[in-house]
Amino acid sequence: MAHKVNYDDNLFFLMTLTRTLRAGVQLDIDPDYYLDKTVEDLFFIDRTLERIYESLRLNAYLINRREHLRELMRAKRAFADVLDEILDGTPTFSGHLAPFRTGLSEARDRHVRDISDIQRSMSVESTEEDDQTIVSQDEYRFLLQNDDEQE
Repeated sequence: MAHKVNYDDNLFFLMTLTRTLRAGVQLDIDPDYYLDKTVEDLFFIDRTLERIYESLRLNAYLINRREHLRELMRAKRAFADVLDEILDGTPTFSGHLAPFRTGLSEARDRHVRDISDIQRSMSVESTEEDDQTIVSQDEYRFLLQNDDEQE
């Protein structure tokens, strides 16, 4: 069964969750209340970003794919930045996330690698598009010759 993926809304929601999470871990909140939710949110955002990336990667002919990839890169960059802060121990709450350090580090590395892959693929696509729009001198002559010259 085919279904429509709303990339714009999905990425907007993930960016909103990431900003909220970033603000939350800056607070001195009680881990008894918020540790499980914070961990769930971190790994939810991680998995969802990966699923969206996989979907965009596999659908090369998707309308607005390039714009979606740009937004995905922004979302991945924002999430990787939050993970960097947590792994550096900058936020107050990050000490409580120490047991999940390995998984968070792997997720951060994966998102940074994905960003590089997306940038590389977009630059290759851009080069291919430029190559396709080049018109040779022979093509120009053919296109610009008069009807009289063709006969």
